[in-house]
Amino acid sequence: MDGFRETVRSWISDFIDGYCRRTGIARIWGKPLVGLADADSPMFRELDVTAHRGHRVPQDYLPGAVTVVSYFLPFVRYIAEDNEGGDSPSGAWVDAYRVTNDMAAELNEHIVSEVRAMGFSAAVPVDAGVIVDGTYSAWSQRHVARIAGLGTFGMNNMLITDVGCCGRFFSVVTDVPCDHDAPVEGERCLRRLDGSCGACMCACPIHALGDSGFDRDACGERCFSNKDVFGEDVCGKCVVGMPCSFRDPSA
Repeated sequence: MDGFRETVRSWISDFIDGYCRRTGIARIWGKPLVGLADADSPMFRELDVTAHRGHRVPQDYLPGAVTVVSYFLPFVRYIAEDNEGGDSPSGAWVDAYRVTNDMAAELNEHIVSEVRAMGFSAAVPVDAGVIVDGTYSAWSQRHVARIAGLGTFGMNNMLITDVGCCGRFFSVVTDVPCDHDAPVEGERCLRRLDGSCGACMCACPIHALGDSGFDRDACGERCFSNKDVFGEDVCGKCVVGMPCSFRDPSA
């Protein structure tokens, strides 16, 4: 189907405009990015190894799945700037996560509804974000976005898109036939590219990031403890004030 990516992008933008008018909230997201992954890509099956054993595949949510729509909602700059410095997440950062989660739940269902109106099927990965075995996700939005061609991973374990890594990823599984996006080749993370950065490692308040790897358990414990205090399991110090916050630094 020609133009499906632009159609989805239009659905998302129009929905967000209407949601903000209806709820009276400020628009805290920039223009959305949309990637379309081949649901039969072997990379989905490889997530059982590269992400977490037991990671779901698109067909778990929609038998006959053809396409996985992955989209990125970048935060506007003031949300990130408010979270720079200190050890605790800022109020604006916490609120942005809460508002985005609430809005995206409705947005996902809107996309499903629009796909069905076209005569196709769609489903939302219901356990996306569900934590299993301590700190792993049953459906990793960032890994899915990687397959959908939206970016590459940085040392902060976040996906660096064309407009950076400061925002949120979501996805919907469909049987819409369309052209699919290939994963981005090469490196976008400056640390991995030529060793010229390491800002995220310095910014992490618990030193969970390093050249030797990512201490997932420590990061998870920090986010979970923040939820007890602030109401959301967030931190975000490794994605704000970075060369990759709002752009691809390798470009």
